[in-house]
Order: sequence, then structure tokens, then C-alpha cells
Amino acid sequence: MVPLSHEIRPIGWNGIYCFLPKRWNIIVKGNCHLIIEQDFRPLLEFRWQNKIQSSAKKPHTDFILSQLHKETDKKPLVIAPPPFLQSLDAKYKVSAFTFDKRSHPAGAILTCRQSGTPILFQFLNTAISSPKNLVSFFKTFSCCPEDSQNSQWTIEDLTFKIPQLFTLNTYSFSFGLTKFSFKTRNTNLKFCRLAAASKHIERYTFKRLFANFHENANGDCTVIDDNTLILENPPSFGDHLARVIKRKKIYRWARFCHVTDQDKILGIHMESSQPLDKNQLVFIERNYGFVQ
Repeated sequence: MVPLSHEIRPIGWNGIYCFLPKRWNIIVKGNCHLIIEQDFRPLLEFRWQNKIQSSAKKPHTDFILSQLHKETDKKPLVIAPPPFLQSLDAKYKVSAFTFDKRSHPAGAILTCRQSGTPILFQFLNTAISSPKNLVSFFKTFSCCPEDSQNSQWTIEDLTFKIPQLFTLNTYSFSFGLTKFSFKTRNTNLKFCRLAAASKHIERYTFKRLFANFHENANGDCTVIDDNTLILENPPSFGDHLARVIKRKKIYRWARFCHVTDQDKILGIHMESSQPLDKNQLVFIERNYGFVQ
């Protein structure tokens, strides 16, 4: 659980971390692409690159500005950063730009001095481009986690922490159902959050929902209590043959928990071609929950 004040809430998405005013909403547009809205009006857009391409022919700032020129059909003009962006100079190399020689910027490129991560942000509403609205936000903005071994993800009402070796594969924010999947070379990891759980349980049963989630109807399901199910599926001899011949991921573990006070189900599922690390499972399980 992540405790918060009444005014702000944390965001952690694919290497970006910050605190937002609660009146601001995050819209996920891509693996490295976020838009901030307020009252259904877009305010800020962020795009970044986690892995730096050392073979790039142009410096990152020049390359990003040239791409922005192609996208918008407007030539960005580099200007001096305003004071609220200059305050970020200790953490980032700041290159502000405008499209029409305005005194305030249309956006900026922040290049992290520690990691080299380039971050492009643009103002989508001129009312937001004032120091009063932005200084506090940018003071919390970071692309370098305190924990170098694990990455923190906090989006909507969910928060979880996973080892850095996992990379984001897919995600979806359907009505009432949120899903994330991550992968390494040998392992797949997925999370789900299902709202209005009691209605789904009444229609399908808790065990049926669990079987659909972990996609293994024949797996042995252990009932921990009325609201928690666990799947631990030791591979058979046939599974070991399938791993060799078809490269199947035969080691599986899953957990399904009905959080009754919120009437939501939290699910975790991991499958691998290698034996699962029990300490890693415990770590992931303990760090998956709701933002408070």
C-alpha cells in the first residue's frame, strides 16, 4: 500500500516517477507515452526513451526536434528555459522550444544527467505553462528510481514492484478490467484487477474466474481462504518433454485474491521455462496492492 496526502498521488510508469495533483488524470498512450488531463482537457504530454541508441547520427535533442518538426509540420525554435525549468538543471540538461517565438515555451526536452534518458514534454494547454502549476510537479519528476534492482509501477488505483529485468509487454484498461503483462527471456508475468468482483463471482464462480485468468483449467488450485486461491503446478514428465521440444513455459504459479472491502479481484500469474524463484514470487506478491 502507498499512503498519500489528500492533494497528490504517485505515478510510476515504465521508468517515469512523479507525484500529481489528484485533480490531474493520467492517460496511457503507449509504453513510453503519457498524457495528463484535467476535467477531460489535455494539459501535458510526455514521451521518453528508456534505452538510448548509441548509434544515433544526431544528438538526441536535435533528433527529437527534427522528428517533432515532421510530426507537427512546425519548426521548433530553441529558446532559453524559463526559471521554473532552469531549477531542474541539477538533474537534467534542459532544452526548451517554441513554435511561434512566444515568450513561454511550447515544451522542452529533458535529458537526465544520470541515466541519459531523453524526455520530451509538450504543453497542450497554455494555461498550464505557468510556474505556479508546474514547479511542484517537476520537483517530484524522476526517471532514476531509488531502488536500482526493482521498478515501481503505480497507475490508476494499483501499485506493484517488480525486478528491473522484466520489460513491459502489453497492457489494457478496459471498463472494470485492468491488465498488464511483462516478460523476460524465460518468464512471463501478468497482473489483473477486476472491479465489481461479486457480480462476476455470482455469474461464473470464483474458481472459474481464476481458471480463466491463469489459462490452465487442469491445474491444481489451492484454497487459502474464502477469498484467496493459489495455483502451484509442478510440471509432469510430459511437460518436461514439451519444454525441450516446443520450448513451452511449464513452471507456473498464480494467485487470485478477492479484496472484499473494495469488491475487486487482484490476480498475479507467472510462467517460466525455468524453475520459479520462490523469493521473487514472495516479493512480487507482497508488493502488489491498491494505492491508499
